[in-house]
Amino acid sequence: MVLVALFVIYVALFVLWRGHRLQVLIAGAVVFWLLGSWLAGPLVRLAQIGHDTTVEPTFKPRMALILLGGGTDFDASKRLVPRDDTVARIDAAARLYKRCRQAETKCRVIVSGGDPQHHGRTEAEVYTPFLLKAGIDPSDLLIEDRSMNTYENACNVDRLLRQDRYDAMVLITSSLHMRRALLAFDAFELHPQPYVASVRNPYSWWVPHREGWIDSDSALYEIAAVMRFRIWRWLGLY
Repeated sequence: MVLVALFVIYVALFVLWRGHRLQVLIAGAVVFWLLGSWLAGPLVRLAQIGHDTTVEPTFKPRMALILLGGGTDFDASKRLVPRDDTVARIDAAARLYKRCRQAETKCRVIVSGGDPQHHGRTEAEVYTPFLLKAGIDPSDLLIEDRSMNTYENACNVDRLLRQDRYDAMVLITSSLHMRRALLAFDAFELHPQPYVASVRNPYSWWVPHREGWIDSDSALYEIAAVMRFRIWRWLGLY
């Protein structure tokens, strides 16, 4: 999405800035070349700084494992399934749940996610069969299916947590998303332990590569989202 916005800006400049079209064309080509090649790695490292490794959580008598939605996609059979990145989050939630139960603690898994892609079914609804198949007891699964973004994830999970008491919480999401997610939960005075389900490889290329543009776009989106969140908190909007 960020790269699309940049492309639109360059097209607009090219059309409107008639006396400098060559400079705009060269600048745009250089920027997009770098974003698709060696800038991808540094941007990913910057976006996931502090969360580029998985740290095992500390289990306490009453635990809440919070699984954040990461989107849905249609597979080759037109079935709605979790996105690839989200599969790692589901696996992480199931793995932590089993370890939590082995430690003889009370464990609840809160799966949070509405339908931001407007696919007709919520993320929480799509993920639930996978969580149950992975061994999570239905009585230990709490569904939050109204959130359309990360801030709403935190807001709606906060409401669920008020209905019960937990000694500790674990927030499960990807490395790129973790910093923004923690900021959102911090806005509601929630301080879960971060558990990184998947780490993005900060890889760079000598020449532009499709994965380089994807990585740069994802990293820039998260960097911009964190900056926006901090500005809005400073303005008192969050």
